[in-house]
Amino acid sequence: MQKLIVAGLLSFSISVLTGASGGTPEAPQKPLRILAIGNSFSVDAMQHLYQIATNAGFKQVVLGNLNIGGCSLERHWKSASEQLADYNYRKNSSSAWVDRKGSVIDDGLLDEDWDFISIQQVSGNSGLAETYNSDLDNLVEYINSKKTNPDAKIMWHMTWAYQSNSKHQHFPRYNSDQRMMYQAIVTAVQEKIVPNKNINFVIPSGTAIQNMRTSYIGDTLTRDGFHLSLNLGRYIAGMTWLKTLTGVLIDDISWVPNADEVPPELLPVIKEAVNNAVKTPFSVTESSFKTK
Repeated sequence: MQKLIVAGLLSFSISVLTGASGGTPEAPQKPLRILAIGNSFSVDAMQHLYQIATNAGFKQVVLGNLNIGGCSLERHWKSASEQLADYNYRKNSSSAWVDRKGSVIDDGLLDEDWDFISIQQVSGNSGLAETYNSDLDNLVEYINSKKTNPDAKIMWHMTWAYQSNSKHQHFPRYNSDQRMMYQAIVTAVQEKIVPNKNINFVIPSGTAIQNMRTSYIGDTLTRDGFHLSLNLGRYIAGMTWLKTLTGVLIDDISWVPNADEVPPELLPVIKEAVNNAVKTPFSVTESSFKTK
């Protein structure tokens, strides 16, 4: 797994982070263009990504999110193959998200020369390896046939386990056990995504969230038992995306979406959880911040 992440980071860091003027990772010079093909979990993960990236020094950030609520790989492939206009295509190139409902998948894929394109499984199936099947292969093949940047990397967004008291209808698939669900997600990704030569690397959002849950914050990172909390949970996921995709140092990032929910003293806890997730994406690293 480490080689997958490193390969993605090396190729991107050489062409984007250093830039034509020899900039450093703290002051990237070239555009950062990321498209997600997902659902409400990709909305959560990307919500604060623009502000996080610009605070890290990126001058040109373009984000896209082709999402359908509760969308599985099976439905993504159906929508792509039949060109169904059932996506909400969200775009952010100036710090605000603009929605374009009733879009087809090509509206997003062809809109920019994306550097990264992410895909993911619907949360209830995320730990069921048998659902990572021909729908996944067909979707990846379709993306590769349509992307306008031949060097665009396809990445897998590894999502998070539900909160331990979640009432989600699919939680019983994992005996309503958060640890079991997390391990099932990890196992499915190791079995089906890591060996897939058409997927360049994994974004370990689920591990970053699980790492954070071992801190004094505890199991409080969702707003309804499965979607991330609007500020803290989403911020952790966004930080994980930036760190994984670009390799930039996140130590000096200071922007937060809400100072009450994400106070300055919490930033070291978050950054430790994110850094450890990127370093060790398939296992939980206990937080060193057990108490305030």
